[in-house]
Amino acid sequence: MWVHLTPKSSNSKVGKIPVSTTESASCPNECPMKDDETCYAKSGFHLRMHWDKVGEGQRGDNWKAFCNRVRRFAIRQIWRHNQAGDLPQRKDGKIARRKALQLADASQHTRGWTYTHYDPTDEYNAETIRRMNEFDGLTVNLSADSLTQADEYAKLGIAPVTVVLPENTPHRGNKTPDGLPIVVCPAQTADDVTCEKCKLCTVKNRQSVVGFLAHGTKKRALTETLTKKDAK
Repeated sequence: MWVHLTPKSSNSKVGKIPVSTTESASCPNECPMKDDETCYAKSGFHLRMHWDKVGEGQRGDNWKAFCNRVRRFAIRQIWRHNQAGDLPQRKDGKIARRKALQLADASQHTRGWTYTHYDPTDEYNAETIRRMNEFDGLTVNLSADSLTQADEYAKLGIAPVTVVLPENTPHRGNKTPDGLPIVVCPAQTADDVTCEKCKLCTVKNRQSVVGFLAHGTKKRALTETLTKKDAK
């Protein structure tokens, strides 16, 4: 499992903080965008080229070396795990728990966050995610692909939830079918906000769902897909 750590992100919306990239083999089959060009990481030329090089072993570290680099972060360092990629994967397609908990342990002194498309309704995955979030430091967010799914994931009580939204979604007043408030990513709606400043996705016990407006070169195609899902 190859992971690359960029000490300072060049993404203006993220801020000048460390970001990691995990090889695409980490992405679970249940991710609806795994083999789809609507995947944000595949739609941008530079990020996709970087991601491919990580997967080929041309850039980055093995898992143990990566965790050791995270251990050396400054106390309370803000960082994002996986601008592309997901949690480490077992041969059976589930989260590799031992490796995942190694990262959670290495991150205890930091203030980081990540997102996962692994199925949290699977008992093994759910327990792994829950245990990761019991550590201080790295927050694992569940990535939902519809408002109904966001409600389903929130009921699990194992992690905060995010959801991808059509690009034309209003910036305020949104709720899930069960009435959970949706906060559209502040870094997307305000020019002077970055992930480094916001830190909402690092909050483990938040009650709101963070919504991400479809973005990237394939945002229109993704918006069409999302609109159909939420209309069901």
